[in-house]
Amino acid sequence: MSFKSGSFSSAAPRLASATASLITGSLCGVHLYWAAGGRAGLSAALPQTKAGQPAFMPSSALTLLVAAGLGAMSGAALLARSSNGTQLRWPLRFIAAVFLLRAVGDGRSVGLTRQPSDMQFARLDARFYTPLCMVLAALYAVLGLHRFRKDD
Repeated sequence: MSFKSGSFSSAAPRLASATASLITGSLCGVHLYWAAGGRAGLSAALPQTKAGQPAFMPSSALTLLVAAGLGAMSGAALLARSSNGTQLRWPLRFIAAVFLLRAVGDGRSVGLTRQPSDMQFARLDARFYTPLCMVLAALYAVLGLHRFRKDD
């Protein structure tokens, strides 16, 4: 990789586009699996009550809606570098804000503001889910704030 003037600055958004699309596309696939009735990993992905039961059980329709949103996010990340990418700047910024809000949490069961707990979801949220949301917020922010040129 050459480090001529601007080469790194154009490589970072390309990497952000590919990485964000890959991650959200993969998450879309997991949600499609759950919407189709799959159960592997589902209990680890849902906040739990103090009794260890899921705090809620999303319907297949709601899970499919989340999958559709993640699929759209994945597509937006890929299209950010296209000729219509400038039209996606605000949607990409909105996606970044959504992931940032998820990372911050609700003050109870998810994110940086969650209450301390030794439940499986809380441990996974602290180690993986919240950091992943922060990474996705940063990736989508890069895409939403970068001014792509034809040579990007």
